[in-house]
Amino acid sequence: MMRFVIPRKPKPGFTLIELLVVIAIIAVLIALLLPAVQSAREAARRAQCTNNLKQLGLALHNYLSAVNTFPVGSVMSTESPYLDCGQVGYAPAVGWTLFAEILSYMEEQTAFHAINFNLAPLGNNFRGVNAGATNWTGLILQVNSFVCPSDLPETPFTIQQSTNPFSQCSYAGMVGTYDIWEWYCGCPVNTFGGSCTGGPWCQSDGIFNMDTATRPQTITDGTSNTIAVGEFARFKNDPDQVVNSWQAGLNFQSNYSSHTTRPQALASSVARINAPFAPNNLVTYPGTNWTFPTGDVDSWCFIQNNGADYRLLGQFGFRSQHPGGANFLFADGSVKFLKETIDMGNPNYTPPISKGVYRQLSTRNAGEVISSDAY
Repeated sequence: MMRFVIPRKPKPGFTLIELLVVIAIIAVLIALLLPAVQSAREAARRAQCTNNLKQLGLALHNYLSAVNTFPVGSVMSTESPYLDCGQVGYAPAVGWTLFAEILSYMEEQTAFHAINFNLAPLGNNFRGVNAGATNWTGLILQVNSFVCPSDLPETPFTIQQSTNPFSQCSYAGMVGTYDIWEWYCGCPVNTFGGSCTGGPWCQSDGIFNMDTATRPQTITDGTSNTIAVGEFARFKNDPDQVVNSWQAGLNFQSNYSSHTTRPQALASSVARINAPFAPNNLVTYPGTNWTFPTGDVDSWCFIQNNGADYRLLGQFGFRSQHPGGANFLFADGSVKFLKETIDMGNPNYTPPISKGVYRQLSTRNAGEVISSDAY
């Protein structure tokens, strides 16, 4: 019996033009969705960063309840009374930070008990002991609450590279508007004049300072109007492999150059939020050229006769990888996002003299009255 096979018509396929149109539509959809996905991820990272600061606020208040003061911003000296460099009995700066001091108040007892606080947090010879190598196990630990997810990652030194066991921290304590680091006091005291007294470190007008603890009753501007801690992120293309650890609150020389310095664990409100990295700051911002006002420790709030604008001294100020601003913990435990466009006052030392809203929020007892809608 003969069978007849009926030929089937071939199914139509996609033409090249149709494929290209489909691919183009998919590409457009991806381009439209990608910013939304990135925005959602950044919102999640920012929320985690906010939570980190709230955890720090709880730890600070737990410390306050136990000790009746906020922790010392950076424990620098081991002598009482203070001794200037060159004097008999002078010991090198130590540098333990407020973050190291509150470890046991934020469920980080393992790290706290692994540290010998009689030594320094550095890998140098401290009274005959390599302090960094001795404390390596405790200090190399990464504390998740100290690292903002939006911050750029940092690769700590291996012990073969350095005995400085520095671990990343994305936050810093607020010192206010005074320069507590380099130019007014230094060693010996009052190298450039000014009003520094009582030792080699200038007393800050913020909550945190070197070798001094702040009691809550001295925060007369109100704890809800006074910044305690803010974000202190790495810069994009940061020249330093390791910077701002939670252990050492010292002023380091940057790998960028011998004329570039970087404070650790403590920052000022003089620079605007998210200001850029300032290379060779010791040349661009020389303390000896300060003239407005003569002898005033906060004269760097204003543009100098040499044109130095300290609002751009980024490594001395607060910064984040969030677009448009940074998160700040206030002394009452609340966390607020401050925009980088916040009022910075009159940059010139001419009437009306104003330091602006941001700098007023950074001081603890300057007598300012700040409206909540001002920021």
